[in-house]
Amino acid sequence: MNRIQSIAAASLAALGVLGGPAWAVRPLSVDNATTAAKGTGYVDAWVARQPGKDDALNLTPAYSPWEVVELSVPLSRNRTDSINSVGVLARVRLTEPQRSGCNLLVALGHRDFRPGGNQRLAYAAASCNRNDFALHANLGAAKPSSASSVSTWGVALEHDTGSFVAHVESFGQERSKPTFQLG
Repeated sequence: MNRIQSIAAASLAALGVLGGPAWAVRPLSVDNATTAAKGTGYVDAWVARQPGKDDALNLTPAYSPWEVVELSVPLSRNRTDSINSVGVLARVRLTEPQRSGCNLLVALGHRDFRPGGNQRLAYAAASCNRNDFALHANLGAAKPSSASSVSTWGVALEHDTGSFVAHVESFGQERSKPTFQLG
């Protein structure tokens, strides 16, 4: 078992032993502008797969030590290209969450890719909520160690039906085709 798999297994085991009841969160790639409550945490886990392309396993444990700050450790294993990544992300909520209205968040992060290099990133997220709908927008930049900085963006619309949350989103970066997702 490699280092990424060991960390992922330990995180899931700790969550299973220490965690109480859990609910799934929507699988958005576009970030929202909220943080977990002080003293609480969660683990996001997902598989990204495209036919004939990447097959990536992702795990991100997160914890909020203070009311407006959330710290996370994104872990990823691309099994198609044998690339591992480990990162750290600090998200700071700038405004109070609004049930009907908008709130803002900023984030700073760093990721190491093996093999490869590293990447620094920063972005701002805005979330606007009204009735059962939420609109999320992200704007930021990423700086790979071996390349110039690129701007990043994302926009998502979600609708809470009561029994599930439907969403549509698009995101991308400078000089690349955008990605579209439904869920």
